[in-house]
Amino acid sequence: MLETHKVRLLEKRNVARDTIAFVMEKPANFKYAAGQYVSMIVPSLIKEGPAECMRSMSFATAPNEDVLIIAMRLGPSLFKQTLKDLPLGEEIELRGPIGHFVCHDGDEPAVFIAGGIGIAPFRGLILENQFHNWPRKITLFYSSKKIDDASFLTELKNIKHDNFQFIPIITREKNWSGEKEHLSEAMLKKYITDIKKPIYYIVGLPEMVMEVNYMLNNCGIDQENIRTELFTGY
Repeated sequence: MLETHKVRLLEKRNVARDTIAFVMEKPANFKYAAGQYVSMIVPSLIKEGPAECMRSMSFATAPNEDVLIIAMRLGPSLFKQTLKDLPLGEEIELRGPIGHFVCHDGDEPAVFIAGGIGIAPFRGLILENQFHNWPRKITLFYSSKKIDDASFLTELKNIKHDNFQFIPIITREKNWSGEKEHLSEAMLKKYITDIKKPIYYIVGLPEMVMEVNYMLNNCGIDQENIRTELFTGY
């Protein structure tokens, strides 16, 4: 049985175009692991049924942070529109935490691969590693069509450490001087000395996750070293 927590909405931050980070209070003694998610319920929509009132949402925070943050790309659904317009101070219900998309225990390097709003759990995982003085090397590949659509981009760029390497991939920006092509074996080898050594984590829309997983398999990466989390658009 999942625990249910009632939390107040403290702040709404624009973290990219049409993308909002919802900052909520953190309940006393609330424990979760970076990378986990919760079932998020908007109480005013309960009368509409589970399909409208509840969504699974990943934490974009690390457990050492004083608040809980969930990031959401806006859309036409009743859930998203209601949450977008929710006044500060209103209550939201969280059921969980849930999930096993957490960082491995060993010191093997990690490669994080995110598409779009799939960056959310990686923010928490990266800040958790930073809090623990970078116990493993992390390489983050983050793909977005446009710079303005890339959530937490400036924050991630500002993280500087020998054990953290950030490669943003902007595929449809004319004046972008960084990587523009979709992630490939050649790009992996450009930034990673031994591509078979890391544990790989992929988050994004189902099609993106499947394509990257297939590419990694073709590179000789063992499926046991690939962890995935699917985000849907709802």
